[in-house]
Amino acid sequence: MKYLKSLLVNTSLIFGSLILAVIFGEIALRVAGIKYPPPLPPDSEALAYTVKDPYRGWSPRPNAKTVWTGEGETSELKMNAFGMRDYERTLEKPANSYRVAILGDSFMEALQVPLEKTAASIMQSQLKSCSALKGKTVEVLNFSVQGYGTAQQLMTWRHHAQKFSPDLVILGFYPGNDIRNNYRPLEHDHLRPYFVEKNGQLVEDLSFRNLNPNSLERDYYMFSKLDQLPYELVANSRILQLVRQAEIESKRRQLEKDYKQTDINFYKEPPDENWKQAWKITEQLVTLLKNEVTTKGKDFMVVMVSDSFQVQPDPKKRQKFMQAHQIQDIFYPDQRIYDLGQREGFSVLRLAEPLQKEAEKTGVCLHGFKNAEACGGHWNREGNRLAGELIANQVCQQLMSQSSKSQK
Repeated sequence: MKYLKSLLVNTSLIFGSLILAVIFGEIALRVAGIKYPPPLPPDSEALAYTVKDPYRGWSPRPNAKTVWTGEGETSELKMNAFGMRDYERTLEKPANSYRVAILGDSFMEALQVPLEKTAASIMQSQLKSCSALKGKTVEVLNFSVQGYGTAQQLMTWRHHAQKFSPDLVILGFYPGNDIRNNYRPLEHDHLRPYFVEKNGQLVEDLSFRNLNPNSLERDYYMFSKLDQLPYELVANSRILQLVRQAEIESKRRQLEKDYKQTDINFYKEPPDENWKQAWKITEQLVTLLKNEVTTKGKDFMVVMVSDSFQVQPDPKKRQKFMQAHQIQDIFYPDQRIYDLGQREGFSVLRLAEPLQKEAEKTGVCLHGFKNAEACGGHWNREGNRLAGELIANQVCQQLMSQSSKSQK
């Protein structure tokens, strides 16, 4: 009995000490102003994106409004009624109009700059002066979403974009991550559809529908073990917030280490079986998208988005990067997709080469912002402007060529 009484007293003292330590810790962190709020619940109306898209994993929330404070310029971010980072559109195509649908990722969505400064907006403005479209209303509809790979862009076409009856579909292909996005063994965020080969054909894998969007199963690097706790508990505990932040920061460093090689392998011939398969599936996805678009009587083209190292203004820095990573041809992915287009019958606009020439001539970085990596990351205003003008020029030339052939 005496032993049990002593054990009970000691246990109570330990438990009480822990409670006091937690209380004092919470007070100290509040006095110090240390606070790391967890991500909002995935169903929060305050988020610009929803994770309830049954075909794509995540998608912009219709009519969402927020403030973009990430890489780039701080600005108000709005989604239109159809869940697009775009101007308001109608589902029905206006009479006597020419519509372009852009399928892409964060480069074409361009959250880093105001809407009117995006490549899509510049392209729309430029196409209005194309003689082949004289007298027509021009609309460039932007269905691009950050983080999307080719599989999600294909699903966007199937379940969203084709409903708007575009005349031309443009796939904005960013080799820096689109290839790995399409292949599960190379990707870390699995809240997305994949396509797998079965009997020589690509088949949808929609198993992401069974994932908890805020779980380690979705993305080991993005989430903490504490994210499985009730949101309000973590939101109101500074200690839990601190522990969670420390875990997330550690995982971010681990992500950089684990994906250091993956992030440059797209510049090279596939170094292993995973990359061979990723490229194979990616090329099959692009071809499948092209076939589905052209079967509907629509035109199709691919725009190869530049990577920052491809258009580095200083050729010495670019050469140093290539030597450090044993890269033989910095335009390898662009050429590979161009060759695919030659085989499968679709046009490919390679932006990196003309953008590189312009960057070298002016000495101006076309990627990068003051609050992020210098000359790195996404297109800045100048990069978007030049990209939009180049795409518009390519589209106009193709339309003029088609018009000329039809008149013969």
